Amino acid sequence: MSTASVTAAGAGAPTTIPLDTFPAAVAELSARHGDREAVVAPEGRLTFTELAGRVDDLAGAFAAAGLEPGQRVGILLPNGIRWLVTMLGAQRAGLVAVPINTWYRSSELAHLIGTADLRVVVTDAEVFGKDMLAELAAAGHGETFAAARGGDYLGAVLWPAAEPFPRGLEPASPPPPVATADDVALILYTSGSTALPKPVPLEHGKLLRNGRAMGECMHLRPGDRLWFAMPLFFGYGACNALPVALAHATTLCIQEKVEGDAALEFIERERCTVSYGLATAVRALLAAPSFGSRDISSLRTGPVGFNAEDKRLAVEGLGISEACSAYGLTESYGFVTMTDAHDPLDVRLHTQGRVLPTQQIRIVDASGTECPPGTSGEIEISGCVIDGYLGGDALDVGTRSADGWFRTGDLGLIDVDGRLVFGGRWKEMLKIKGINVAPVEVEGILSEHAEVDQAYVIGLTTPDGDQEMACVVVPDGAAEAGPDLPDRLTSYVRSRAASYKVPSRFVVLDAAAVPQTDTGKVSKLRLREMLEGA
Repeated sequence: MSTASVTAAGAGAPTTIPLDTFPAAVAELSARHGDREAVVAPEGRLTFTELAGRVDDLAGAFAAAGLEPGQRVGILLPNGIRWLVTMLGAQRAGLVAVPINTWYRSSELAHLIGTADLRVVVTDAEVFGKDMLAELAAAGHGETFAAARGGDYLGAVLWPAAEPFPRGLEPASPPPPVATADDVALILYTSGSTALPKPVPLEHGKLLRNGRAMGECMHLRPGDRLWFAMPLFFGYGACNALPVALAHATTLCIQEKVEGDAALEFIERERCTVSYGLATAVRALLAAPSFGSRDISSLRTGPVGFNAEDKRLAVEGLGISEACSAYGLTESYGFVTMTDAHDPLDVRLHTQGRVLPTQQIRIVDASGTECPPGTSGEIEISGCVIDGYLGGDALDVGTRSADGWFRTGDLGLIDVDGRLVFGGRWKEMLKIKGINVAPVEVEGILSEHAEVDQAYVIGLTTPDGDQEMACVVVPDGAAEAGPDLPDRLTSYVRSRAASYKVPSRFVVLDAAAVPQTDTGKVSKLRLREMLEGA
């Protein structure tokens, strides 16, 4: 059975408490830290005791409505207290929480509700300007909740932001705890760009174990306050930031979305110490008009981006002096490797750190043979990793090695000090003049140019079936780019890399014109479509 532990802050040195499930974590946090703030969000503030009470009430309501352990509850809400209480309340009742992408439209909702076998969806009449009942109706699931309806799907439970409890449900005493460490706590849908999202089942025990390990690398301590404004429905929130916070008695300071000035004001007011923002969030803060006039010196640690320049911006631009570099994916319950917050800056800038005690990692060549240190190959992982996707064996085809390791499809190497150096996504590898080129390598070179703020290398198909390497660059705001910037960048790369690694085409864009995915990452697929369409 999996176990985890949470730091308990008393007057003396911290101790640890064995924990196996999210309901157990909430109960222990209430017992040990009852008066401490658990969450700050758009709907208000809750202490750990208040959070536990709200979670128990909703768990009782779910049970009274006839939902049985193991059944699934969809969460279609913005970041906030409602989202958090719905997830934890479902788990307290022995149910499985299924976070839903709030950008989904009707066809995507139909796919998710059908494949996840949801009993109810907790939502609001309007979410980010969309009529959710209309979207659900177009998806073939327009019913509002009615316990007496019967059938597999009981409808949408509406929970307006101004109301303390979902409509149609009544607070009730919770049932006895039934969840175990090996039970599924969450089902997350991966944000695939070339195929339908895959359902990823995540167990209670592994989520908390890895959350504990990740927080230890960041040296989280009692009183830390974690800023989070990325979508909670993706892995970076639900299976990373949330278990990290629960495993370390950390206050969650949640915003619905990343908005530069509002985020800076929020971080300053709440004295946030842990930043959980992707590279796009870091750039949004730095570009905000009020940056420099807000005191965000409380920020100390948190995970940062893949390339050295993104990390440097977090450390030097935002002052996150103990920022940690990491590598992971939803299927690995968050991170697999991390640098330590106290590692030298050069280590944090240029590696993704050592493997966590909850994980295993190896690099293999095309034949499946493990590579020696310093040799690039495919990253394979084991440990806190899913056993398989939900929905049939077809989804797992090609995801496992002969001896059962999970094949990530990513490239990297383990250096002589045992640290991972990320080499890019296998599917993004380019074939230029018959030679493999990793876009991340060229992007890393360009990101060090004084006139470049962002660089994205993509492959465009040529009429003869070959690939042309193109690069989209966002100039540094302080630089006068001028029409000859592409020529200067060509010379710059040519002086630092082999000729086949020099992009044949540079496209200069404003930062606002760079398309993003729903998770806040740059969409290379849409960039490719833009360039090929032009």
